[in-house]
Amino acid sequence: MSYNQDLKNTNIPARVAIIVFLNQAQDQFKLRQFGDIVYFSKRKKYCLIYVNQAGARELTIKLNKLHFVKKAEISPTSELNFSREHEEGQINKLATEAEQILEENEEYKQ
Repeated sequence: MSYNQDLKNTNIPARVAIIVFLNQAQDQFKLRQFGDIVYFSKRKKYCLIYVNQAGARELTIKLNKLHFVKKAEISPTSELNFSREHEEGQINKLATEAEQILEENEEYKQ
């Protein structure tokens, strides 16, 4: 369950992360007016900013039009499934695939 789902019953607005790839590292200071910068990578030249979910799509379009922004996209974290059942299913799937690969390799050795 995500934080935004837990916040539906409260009066706190839902937030979403926008990943903004920049042309130059110092351009990060120009993004302060759009939202809260929570992470910045100088080497990879990108920022992670949090904004209200209500205007996130429009803001992403606006950021993509700026000359100092290479690309802006909404982070897919809200679409990820962190439920226990999903994780166990993924682990079981990987385990069966690994066992099949091991069996195939043993056949080649003989």
